[in-house]
Amino acid sequence: MSPLAVISEAFRSLNKNKARTLLSVLGIVIGISAVITMVAVGEGAKRKVEREIASLGDDWIMVMYWGMQRGGTKKQSSLPPNLTREDADAIERECSAVRAATPVNRIGFQVVSGYGNYQTGVYGCRPTYFDIRRWHPSEGREFNADDMRLLNKVCCMGVTTAKELFGSMNPVGQTVRINRVAFEVIGLLELKGIGSDGRDNDDAILVPFTSFERYLAGREASGTLLAAAQLGSDTSVAKRQIRDLLRQRHHVADEDDDDFRIFDRSLTMQANAEASRTFNTLLTAIASISLLVGGVGIMNIMLVSVTERTREIGLRMAIGANGSSILQQFLCEAIVLCGMGGILGFAAGWGVSRFIEAKYQWETVISYWMAGVAIAFAAGVGLFFGFYPAWRASQLNPIDALRYE
Repeated sequence: MSPLAVISEAFRSLNKNKARTLLSVLGIVIGISAVITMVAVGEGAKRKVEREIASLGDDWIMVMYWGMQRGGTKKQSSLPPNLTREDADAIERECSAVRAATPVNRIGFQVVSGYGNYQTGVYGCRPTYFDIRRWHPSEGREFNADDMRLLNKVCCMGVTTAKELFGSMNPVGQTVRINRVAFEVIGLLELKGIGSDGRDNDDAILVPFTSFERYLAGREASGTLLAAAQLGSDTSVAKRQIRDLLRQRHHVADEDDDDFRIFDRSLTMQANAEASRTFNTLLTAIASISLLVGGVGIMNIMLVSVTERTREIGLRMAIGANGSSILQQFLCEAIVLCGMGGILGFAAGWGVSRFIEAKYQWETVISYWMAGVAIAFAAGVGLFFGFYPAWRASQLNPIDALRYE
């Protein structure tokens, strides 16, 4: 019997009992659609993390003052911020694995424009901040060394802040008042979006560090440094060099703990990516259980079909069909059932993914290869769970099958 004839016969047999065929396919449809949806959500989360890494960078390091010193039996609390501009200069100068460093200070201010006012975080930093954070203006320019030296009252702002203060207007060239001090907006920063931690990266204003100290910070000292490793180098080397240098500059004894803390952005991003992968693997495994249940349902239906069609099998054998032909026929029916379920399941999974994206604003990614994998996997389920009923049918004795009531 040719393959086309076997497939045609399988469709004819399945068409005889449409309700049972539909219920058999339904289990596979649910299983495949669940797997497709979970994979699409997982791929979307993965793409988001990858974009965030590319956008924010995974090679920058944050150094923050600890505010408390412990060592042996000594305990001193409420230490003042001790990370200075000189520390940033020393890191740039003496740490070979570091390409840039800057002190950073952040204070929340009510910022006023000619069109509204808005509470946001204002950051004082050096021009190297733009390189460290990979954050450059899409309009206007960055502040530079001359702005730092001349204490110019200029700033760059994120998209969210610009929208709140100026609506749809281009803020470049406009003036805002921060702590009652007028600053000219010289740059509109590129869109960064919402981070994996839920923070809006575009809700910020950047001001030259010297101007920030003179006009805004007052007596408040900076307690944070940002540094970036050399391109292509390991951030762990840069972290070790920074730690050794700061311990030396702060005169921390060997037996004492650091008076600062170092956070590696790459570790945070890796942790987010790993958590996302683990969560998606768990969801996919749970969704796969429904596919397994669907496969068991196929086996059950095929066993019932073999029992109902025992006389038909005996008649086929009596007129010349061998066990191999019977095996092919029932195996083909199982594969056709699951193949149809795979196609419908992919369509259902695609629809559910698009609904999730539209309703909950979760990014989902549907790739063409998923359709092929879904159909192939469904056919594999049919092959696996359909083999035993097909083999059982092929082993029937023709005489006993003809006598079966």
